[in-house]
Amino acid sequence: MEHEIPLIVDSLYRYFVTQPDPQFWPDYFKKDPIQGHGLWSFYQGLQLGMQLTDACLEKL
Repeated sequence: MEHEIPLIVDSLYRYFVTQPDPQFWPDYFKKDPIQGHGLWSFYQGLQLGMQLTDACLEKL
């Protein structure tokens, strides 16, 4: 079975997931870039989801 990532997901990923930048990470992740960047990316995704939810609720 083949699993392809939809083009829109690839486009959104490239737009929202930036290069690692330690200035955005909590101090306790400064020496663990994978965890720091993962946490930052997850946080950005939650913020985007909340903004999308707000935009959809405004239309109701």
